[in-house]
Amino acid sequence: MQVFYTILAAFVLGYILDKCCIPGGMMVGAVIGASLLNLATGNAQMPVFAKISAQIVAGAFIGSGISRRELPEIKKVIKPALLVILGLLLFNLMSGFIIYKTSKIDLLTALLCTTPGGISDIPIVAEDLGADASKVLVMQLVRLVFGIGIFPTVISKVTNIEVQDLRAHMGVLDEKKDKDYLSIFLTIGVAVAFGMLGKASGLPAGTMSFATIGSIIFKLLYDRANLPHIIRKAAQCLSGAYIGAGIGMTQIIEIRLLIVPALILIISLALGAWLISGVLYRKKFFSRREAMLAATPAGASDMALISGDLGIHNIRLIFLQVIRYMVVITLFPTLLKWISDWFG
Repeated sequence: MQVFYTILAAFVLGYILDKCCIPGGMMVGAVIGASLLNLATGNAQMPVFAKISAQIVAGAFIGSGISRRELPEIKKVIKPALLVILGLLLFNLMSGFIIYKTSKIDLLTALLCTTPGGISDIPIVAEDLGADASKVLVMQLVRLVFGIGIFPTVISKVTNIEVQDLRAHMGVLDEKKDKDYLSIFLTIGVAVAFGMLGKASGLPAGTMSFATIGSIIFKLLYDRANLPHIIRKAAQCLSGAYIGAGIGMTQIIEIRLLIVPALILIISLALGAWLISGVLYRKKFFSRREAMLAATPAGASDMALISGDLGIHNIRLIFLQVIRYMVVITLFPTLLKWISDWFG
């Protein structure tokens, strides 16, 4: 029953914010609803399959929205991905060293606190490397909340709508497909099969990556492959509920004790995203709104689920986020460990 109450609290707040036309409102509201329930009762619970389900749906949503004419766009993502990864690494190092110099946090922990990775992955890596995993978890939570709760709204306010809304992009055809329950069932089935294969592989971001690839292949073979938007909203709710259920009094107290490092992290994220997106825009890799989303260090699946709310339907942007996430998880920790040993 606790899982039911958690989902209910997440849905109610998510539905309200979504109806208020807040970008990513369903996910943001779900985080708030689940976290409030957890703070009030301490019993908010969400199984791991909620996160996995959201990743699979994100992959399926991306893949089923790709047509043959969009495939050549994927190869164009390499240069902007390198630019984003190097830019994020620079700000990761800069903010990590500032936190190290202005607080009692050791260098390795500080560097991992500012790593633009995943809230479920980086703390585990931090534990393995000998860093303070609890501080890393709290700081990664700050990064995640900022990335999905604040930044999308800021982007919508400071940029113009430069691309068609996804629903308008797909037009009347989507309305007809939404009623094609067989196609929806097959699309979900393929995404689940490939997503679980990716989960079993143990690769970083394997669940979403494999679900995306499987859905792309299925879309190329079966043109009617699709997912209705209500499923994307459901995935946003599940993902937000999973995050919110992990926010308890311990995390709130830790945030209070880490206010200065958290402020340094937020300023670094905002400044980094602004400068990196500016380069992406000037190099004509993306429109202004797409560039700011590309430079937002939130989760790949979260950004895939939120981008549609901002009127973005650009496969290069989503693949860039996936590549960025995989590189950060696999390479950044080892590099940061080497740097901390060198200066430590």
